[in-house]
Amino acid sequence: MFKKQHMLLAIFALFYSATLFAQVNINVVVIGIDKQLEDNVRLSLSIEQQKDHALMSEGRLRRLHKKSPQEISKALQPFGYYQAVIKSELNLPSPDQWVTTYTIDPGPPLIVDEFNFTISSEMNSDAEFQPLIQKIPFQKGDMFNHIEYEEFKTSLVKLASERGFFKAHFIEHRVEINLNTNTARIYLNFDGGERYKFGDILLKQNVLDDKLLKRYIPFEKGTPYTLNQMIDLQQSLNDSEYFRSVEVSHGEPQTVSNEITVTVKLTPRKPHRFNLGLGYGSDTGARAKLGWQMPRLNTSGHRLDTEARVSQLGYNVGAYYRVPVFNPRTDQIIYSAGVENETTESSESTIRSIGASLKHSRGDWREAISLNYQQEDFTVADINDDSILLIPSINWTRTWGENFIYAVDGIRFDLMLRGASKNIISDTDFTQLQSGIKFISSINQSNRIIARGRLGNTWTDEFEKLPSSIRFFAGGSQSVRGYAYQSLGPVNADGDVVGGKILMIGSLELEHSLTSKWGLAAFYDAGNAMDNIDDKLERGAGFGLRWKSPVGPVRIDLASAITEEGEPWRIHINIGPDL
Repeated sequence: MFKKQHMLLAIFALFYSATLFAQVNINVVVIGIDKQLEDNVRLSLSIEQQKDHALMSEGRLRRLHKKSPQEISKALQPFGYYQAVIKSELNLPSPDQWVTTYTIDPGPPLIVDEFNFTISSEMNSDAEFQPLIQKIPFQKGDMFNHIEYEEFKTSLVKLASERGFFKAHFIEHRVEINLNTNTARIYLNFDGGERYKFGDILLKQNVLDDKLLKRYIPFEKGTPYTLNQMIDLQQSLNDSEYFRSVEVSHGEPQTVSNEITVTVKLTPRKPHRFNLGLGYGSDTGARAKLGWQMPRLNTSGHRLDTEARVSQLGYNVGAYYRVPVFNPRTDQIIYSAGVENETTESSESTIRSIGASLKHSRGDWREAISLNYQQEDFTVADINDDSILLIPSINWTRTWGENFIYAVDGIRFDLMLRGASKNIISDTDFTQLQSGIKFISSINQSNRIIARGRLGNTWTDEFEKLPSSIRFFAGGSQSVRGYAYQSLGPVNADGDVVGGKILMIGSLELEHSLTSKWGLAAFYDAGNAMDNIDDKLERGAGFGLRWKSPVGPVRIDLASAITEEGEPWRIHINIGPDL
C-alpha cells in the first residue's frame, strides 16, 4: 500500500511539473538586422530552438538568455560582421508570457583588403573554369562573406572533379582577419594536378553491333574526361529506345596512365511494344490510335513502327521502317507506306503512298529530305478526280528554348519546299513553299504573349488538277479560330470552297496564369486561303481556358467568327506542346 501511494504521488508530481513547465511561454524578438541575418541568428539561438520545450522553466530560460549574445555574435561572423554590439533584455510583461529582446547593431562589415588567388595553368586554360573565375566575389573593397567564400571553394572542387582533375586540392586556403582595420586578406591556391583522360570503353551488351553502338559515344579514348559527356552518353542511349536499362559508369582513376575506364551495361527492351490512345479535338472529333512497334529488328538497329488512327474525319494506316545512319542519335532513313482518308466540310480525299526520307541534323537545324509517290482520289466541291504525284521535298525546322512542352520563352520555325513535274511520273506540275513561326515571350511571371504565323504559296498553271492534299485551306484550332476545320478558301460559282494557291495565317494571344496549373487566354486570329494576295482575310477572336495536363497544355477556346454574318461562336479544343 505504501509503495502504491508513493507511485501515485510521483506520477502526480511529474504531471504537475509538466503542467507548470508548459506554462512558460516565450517570445523571441530580434531587432536591427535584415531578414537574412535574422534567419541565421534564430537558427543559432538556443533559446529560439528550445522555447517550446515541454520542460522549459524560468531557470533554464535565464541560462539560455545569458549565452544568447555569444551565439548571436557567432551567427553574424559568417556574413562578415565581427564587431556586433548586442543589447539583450528579458521581461515578463504578463504572468504567462516571457519576452526576450535582442537589439543588434552588426557594426561595420569586413572589407577585402587583398585577394591572392592562384589556379594551375591547365585549369586556367579550360574554358569551363572561366565563368566561375570571372565571377569571384572577392575583389578589393568588396564586403567579405564566409559563406560565399566556402561556396566558391566548393564550386572549384566540384568543377575540377567534373572536368577530370581528380587530384585537385588546395595547397593553401586561409583568411587573415584584422579587427583593428576591419579587413580580410584571402590566400587561395588551388592545384588541379594532371587532368585524367578517357581510357578503354567496355561495352557489356548483346543488343547492337558494337560499330553502331560506338557511334553513340561522344568521346574517344585519350580525350580529356568530362562528366557532361558521361551524362550525354547515358541520355542518348536512353533516348534511343533500344534499351530497357542503361548503366554508364567509370572505374577508379589509373595513376600511372591518368586514364579512366568507362563501362556501358545495356539491357534490351522487349521485342514488341503496343500502345493505345484515345482523345478528342474539335478539328478531328473523337479519335483513337493503336500502335505496334518492333524497336530492334537486328543488331544494325533497324526498327519497324506501324500505326492505325481513326477519327470522325477519317482514318490513317501507316508502316515505317527506320534505319539509323551517320549519327544514329539524330539521323535515320525512313521507308514508309500507308493509306490516309480524310473528309472535311470542303473536301474528301483518299491517299495511298510509299516513300523514303532522310532525317538528320545540321547543327541546331533538323533537315528532312523526302521522296514520296502518292495516288490520290479526291472530291473538292463539284470536282471528282484522281491524281498521281511523285513529290520530292525538303524541310528545315529549328526550335529555340528550353522547355518545349511548357515554354516560358521560345521560338519554333519551319520551312518546306516541295513540288512535282509531269516529266517525272506526275500528272501535273507544281511548286509549293510553306513557312511557319511560333513565338512565345513572357511579360512577367503570370503573363506571356504567344504569336504565330504561317505563309504558303503554290506555283502551277493547272490548279484544277491539284488534289485536295496539295491545295491550301484555312480554319480550325491551329488556323483561324471561330471557323470549322479547313472551311475557308476561295469558292466556286455555287459558293463551295475549292481551296487556294496562297495561305496567310496570323494569330496573337495573351495568356494569364491563375495558378500553377490553370490559366486564361484572349486571342485574335486572321487569315485565309486565297488565290490573290489582296483577297479578304477572315478574322476570329475570343477567349479560352488553359490547363497544364501531364501530357501537355489543354486549350479550350470559345471563338467568334467576327467577319462572318451573325458572328457565330465555335468551341475549339486542342492538346499539344507549346513548341
